[in-house]
Order: sequence, then structure tokens, then C-alpha cells
Amino acid sequence: MPQIVKVLLILAGVFIVIVIGFQVHWLLGIGLIAGLLIYVIYANLSTWYVLRGNAVYAQGDLDKALAFMEKAYKSKNANPQHHIQYAFLLMKVGEQEKAEKVLQKLLLVATSTDVRMQAKSNLATAYWLLNRQDEAIGLLEEICQDYKTVTVVGNLGYFKLLKGDLESALAFNEEAYEYDDNDLTITDNLAQNYYMLGRLDEAARMYEKVMAKSPRYADSYYYYAKTLEGLGRNEEAAEQAGLASERTLALVTSITKSEIEQLKDKLAVETDALEKI
Repeated sequence: MPQIVKVLLILAGVFIVIVIGFQVHWLLGIGLIAGLLIYVIYANLSTWYVLRGNAVYAQGDLDKALAFMEKAYKSKNANPQHHIQYAFLLMKVGEQEKAEKVLQKLLLVATSTDVRMQAKSNLATAYWLLNRQDEAIGLLEEICQDYKTVTVVGNLGYFKLLKGDLESALAFNEEAYEYDDNDLTITDNLAQNYYMLGRLDEAARMYEKVMAKSPRYADSYYYYAKTLEGLGRNEEAAEQAGLASERTLALVTSITKSEIEQLKDKLAVETDALEKI
């Protein structure tokens, strides 16, 4: 029987029971409605915590968001996505070991292929943050064999890039770009790969595509600024460094806020000096 038919039959049954309740006595009808409302609230309590957590996270309150996500995670009716979101926030606050345990526990009971692959992808991030880089790359390579998505390919390309074997990473990232040349992460990976290899013209062309998508994190703007600086386009580089300083770093990053500020200050001084000539 289709799921929508089951839902409609359940709703029809509930409606009939409430109507009968009112026919018996109006207080019984009200009691049934109150009981139904209490059940609905309880059954969706985890979802409510997640909605509140997402709302405060969007406002920048990471601690409060984590508190709501923890409540969602501990709810008896928490769904697997709530576990994954909780693990992600744990990694954001530096609790990688706890995030690993949450994800490992989920993998013991999850049966959905999508959920298992998402949990493994996040687990790979936890491994990377725990300096278990080979395990992180190995897990993503395992996922790619049976569950190749732009997210997994993008993460794997980024980890290969950060691992430092730039030529091997380039081969993977160029192949990934052929797989999907419209994905932000994949394009960003290739741009940064070109920069790190000193292929600045190619990096700049790729970063133009990246910037057209308004990337969220500071890393993209920082490396674009470094690329432009290397090409002698210091005024444009100073602008990008300023944009980098206004944004947060990615969860997995190769730079620090201090490096961004140093680049921004350096380019500002150089730009001012050129204007005075």
C-alpha cells in the first residue's frame, strides 16, 4: 500500500475517533484532541530542537545551537540526520572524538545506504581533524567506489590536496572537474591546486568561476588573494584579502585567521605605497 494512502487512512481513523468522542461527551472529544496534540508534540520533539538549533546557528550562536542539537540527539525519536548534524556541530567546537563516537554508533544501527554514506563522509572529516589523514582519505575512497557524489568527490579532492602530493591531487581534481564542472567545492579544489603548483594564470581563471558562486568560507578568498598577488594584481588581491577577513574559516582548513590578517595588512601597505608613487 502506498505511504500516502496509509497516512490518509490513519488521519481518517483519528478524525472518526474524535467525532465519536464528541458524540459521547464533549469533554471526551476535547480530551482526545488534547491527547493527540501531546502525542504530535512528543513525536516531533527532536525535529523542533533541530529547527531551533538551525535558527540560532544561522545567527552565529554555536554554543546554543549545539545545546539544541544535543537535546535532539538524546531524544528517543531522533532520526539519523539529527545524529549527523549533531556530530558536525561537535566537530565545529573541536570535539572530534565525541563526534567520531556519535557517528560510529549511528553506523552500527543505520540501514539506509544514504544515511550510512553521509555518516561515513562525516566520519572521514572527524578522522582528518584527529590527524588520522590516511584513514580519512581511505574511507572516502571506499565510499567513492559505490556512492560517488559531488560532495564525496569534493571532500576527497580537498583532502588529497591538503595531504601534499600536489601532482597526484591535481590528477584527481582535474578528473573531478570533468565529472562536475559546476560544483563549487570541486572548482575551488582545482583552483587551489593550480595555485599551489605555481600555475597562477590557470588558478586565477578557476577562481573567477569560484567567486561567481560567492563562496561561504574565508579560505577561497585568501587563496584567490594569494593568486592575484603572485600575478602582480595587488589592488584586486587586497580586496579579496579584505573579504577573507570578514568570513569564517572552513571546518577543515590549511590557514589561520592570523595569516589572513597578515596578508590583508601586507597588501594594504603595498597598495598604499603604489598609490603614493
